Amino acid sequence: MFEDLLQLGVGLRVAAVGAYAGAFAGYASSLGLPRRLLKTGASVLAWVGLTAHSAYLVARWFAAGQVEILARERTGDVLTTADRFWYLISHPPFTNLFDALNFTAWAMMLCWLLLQRKFAFQVLGALASAVALVAMGEAMLVSEQAIEPLVPALQSYWILIHVAMLFVSYALFTLGAAAALLYLVRSGTSNAILGRAQAAVVAVLLALVGGVPLLTGARFEIAPSFLHQIPSRLRPGKFLDAVSAVHQLDPATGKTMKLLLPVPGVGPFLLAALLLFLAAAVVYSLRDREKLGFRLTLTGFVALTFGIAVMVAQIASAAAVQLPAGVQPVEPGPYFFGIASNFALGLLALLWGTTLGFLITARWRPRIEALLPEARRLEDVTYRTVIVGWPLLGVGIVLGGVWANEAWGRFWGWDPKETWALITWIVYAGYLHTRITLGWSGKRTAAIAVAAFAVVIFTFMGVNLGLTGDGLHSYGAG
Repeated sequence: MFEDLLQLGVGLRVAAVGAYAGAFAGYASSLGLPRRLLKTGASVLAWVGLTAHSAYLVARWFAAGQVEILARERTGDVLTTADRFWYLISHPPFTNLFDALNFTAWAMMLCWLLLQRKFAFQVLGALASAVALVAMGEAMLVSEQAIEPLVPALQSYWILIHVAMLFVSYALFTLGAAAALLYLVRSGTSNAILGRAQAAVVAVLLALVGGVPLLTGARFEIAPSFLHQIPSRLRPGKFLDAVSAVHQLDPATGKTMKLLLPVPGVGPFLLAALLLFLAAAVVYSLRDREKLGFRLTLTGFVALTFGIAVMVAQIASAAAVQLPAGVQPVEPGPYFFGIASNFALGLLALLWGTTLGFLITARWRPRIEALLPEARRLEDVTYRTVIVGWPLLGVGIVLGGVWANEAWGRFWGWDPKETWALITWIVYAGYLHTRITLGWSGKRTAAIAVAAFAVVIFTFMGVNLGLTGDGLHSYGAG
């Protein structure tokens, strides 16, 4: 039954991706061809995709439950009917990077379709569908897709509530940030101001995600992986293919940690992109240099595109990787490059997408403004998504503290993920305070909403990339 559920899930996932792609095409086409049939068809396809996606998550959820049940039975535990039911639902489909990306895409589409009942903005539908497709596409490049039993600290009913609430709040914040950006465009914010902010943020995040190896040696590193077989938990004597990250024992600390190796050809492109974006941010700050800033941003975008393309080619080809002399990995080879619980490609894809969006907006600004809804309605979307997402995030943080007290004996430990989740909550509290108490509106609050979403990105991806040090919350740094 375990393998049958996985096979069923594969088909449902493919159906969801196909429906989302059709929905994106419909939403995008309806911007230029305002025909009711296109809008209706896009909405129907989005609901079809969400239905198939939901069924996929349920199948994956029950397959994980089968793994948990078998893991207990193999230790000699005698499970009652109530125990079997609990273990069947105790392993939700968002406990590793592969499942987290798929669940994020689902949460994004669910929030959009609920929001669509009030605000039928086709441009937001196109953006939501695009983000869902990118997240599900990136998930296919993740190495560690196998379902493993949860570690003891995660074997709690809190995981069903705490993590799900955070993902839904992040999905709402994403839609709110998209509406805020569109508001800035619609309200006449100059391309120079938007370009300066875009280029500066991209340059900083490229520096963070590349780290010292990129800045000093034009090297970009990710964790290599290795293909191996594991015994089938439900069919004794049979084996399943699995992919895991390569680990090594750090002699200085005695800890087992992921091994990072440079991906050939990627570093020079990313370093060039970083320098070009940095130059664009400076040029956009000068008067009457908007055209030069645009050219620098476009050139940086091309360099970033080539860097990502080379990385994806290395991952997709599964080319053999030779480990440096003297490196003693914990696991056997042969090795190849893969996204072994690595958020680097996700962050790079986000930077690529936002840069492309800016370039398109700057090039065809009058046409795009004409396609957008009224600025006040876009501002209302941002406020409504934040007013729902903010309490969800707050309750999720509190419940996470209750869970931490049960699992680790302390409510709060200033773990990097805890800390940045709190910072995210405080920044969005600032947005609501300025709007409700101080009466701010317009470009100032929209800019705060966009800046707050940058904090969300860092909380979701930057912390898991190890940019804030080691922590207990991680789908795996490196």
